[in-house]
Amino acid sequence: MTTSIHNLLSRNLSGVYRDPQRIHRDVETLLNTSLGRNLRPKTEPLTSNDGTVTPSVLVLNGTLPMVYRNVTYNIPIDLYLPPQYPQCAPIVFVRPVSNMAIKENHRHVGRDGRVYMPYLHEWGAQTHELRELAVWMSSLFGSEPPCYAKPAAAAGTSSRVGSAAASSSASVTASYGGSSSVGHRPPAYAQATQQSTATQSTIGNSYNAYLPPDFCGCTGLSAEEQQRLKQQQIEKEVAEANLAAKIAREESLKEAQLKAEQARLEKDHEEQLASMRVMATSKVQYELQVVFRDAKDDLRVTLKNQKLLDYGKEEIQQLLKEGEERKEELMVLNDEMEGAVKSLEGWLEVAEQQGGENDNNNSSSSKVDNIALPVDTHSSQMLQLAAENAAIDDCFYFLDKSLAQKNIPLKVFLEEVRKLSKRQFTVKAHLIKISEEKASNPFGG
Repeated sequence: MTTSIHNLLSRNLSGVYRDPQRIHRDVETLLNTSLGRNLRPKTEPLTSNDGTVTPSVLVLNGTLPMVYRNVTYNIPIDLYLPPQYPQCAPIVFVRPVSNMAIKENHRHVGRDGRVYMPYLHEWGAQTHELRELAVWMSSLFGSEPPCYAKPAAAAGTSSRVGSAAASSSASVTASYGGSSSVGHRPPAYAQATQQSTATQSTIGNSYNAYLPPDFCGCTGLSAEEQQRLKQQQIEKEVAEANLAAKIAREESLKEAQLKAEQARLEKDHEEQLASMRVMATSKVQYELQVVFRDAKDDLRVTLKNQKLLDYGKEEIQQLLKEGEERKEELMVLNDEMEGAVKSLEGWLEVAEQQGGENDNNNSSSSKVDNIALPVDTHSSQMLQLAAENAAIDDCFYFLDKSLAQKNIPLKVFLEEVRKLSKRQFTVKAHLIKISEEKASNPFGG
């Protein structure tokens, strides 16, 4: 049965249910009980009252036993598990056979056979299950049967001996919970006493048909004595049938109690195992989650640090490369500057020598400082400012050279550079202003 349920869920109903393991567990538990042993799983679509049809779902088809007035009857049902199960309650229908009918105005069964009961109305996925549903239905149906047997045609009294005896045996068996198919029908609306009376009448008729012809008057007994003997024989057979039914009922009750106790012990054992499995699984999952979380955090931090190291390495390499290039450029500029300074110094020496010779030869010759003479005030200011700007650039050069040769400390270098920078900014701004003024008034005084 376990294989059959598994095959239905994995092959025919794949993708229909969200929790097939829960369905497999609930159905298997119900089928292993005395209430569900006559149910068989199958698949078929579920049609609602509004006409909508769902895909094929799991259906438990068969009979559900109930006890009415100490007699066991089997109610044919169809138990559907909708696709939303276990979040949604099962849908149960009573399916009466041809010789049965649904009782009108039943409190728990509609005219279409659908079962309505508090257990279904209060259904919860975590608190309800199919086994308890079967117990509820069996109890409610036992207190108020949902079906009754339709009236059957009366049998003739001229039946053969074998047929009458079989009818008598079947009636007695049905009255006391035997295994005959008649015993599986729900009780009729008539009182139980009517059933007992019909049973005795059937036995009496069967006995009359069984009596030999000479027993009716050929032995010399009176009619009253013959009737009394027949009545004694009937009572004896009824007593024997009652005793056999009682013994069978007691044995069936003991067997049911033993199965119930065994099922309870198995249930307790399964619940304990399930609880232990859940606890162990939860603990292992928690420990694994902690380990995975710590490993994930460490890996994230490691990757982040690796990215930072790679980025810093690239920046350092870029800075070193730029520093080397800048160093080469500065060395080239320094060499060029030193060559220009030497050329200028040589030119000045030559100019001073020539000037000294001119002074000796001609005392009225002009000096070097008088070579360039401004013609107006603005030109004079621009000449002085340009000379001052050039002088400041020279000061920057020699300060930088002194710092490189460690002739002056860094603090003094920075202070002097700050002072000269302020002055050079003022000089350049003044030069720009004078240039703009001369451009706007080229012929001004």
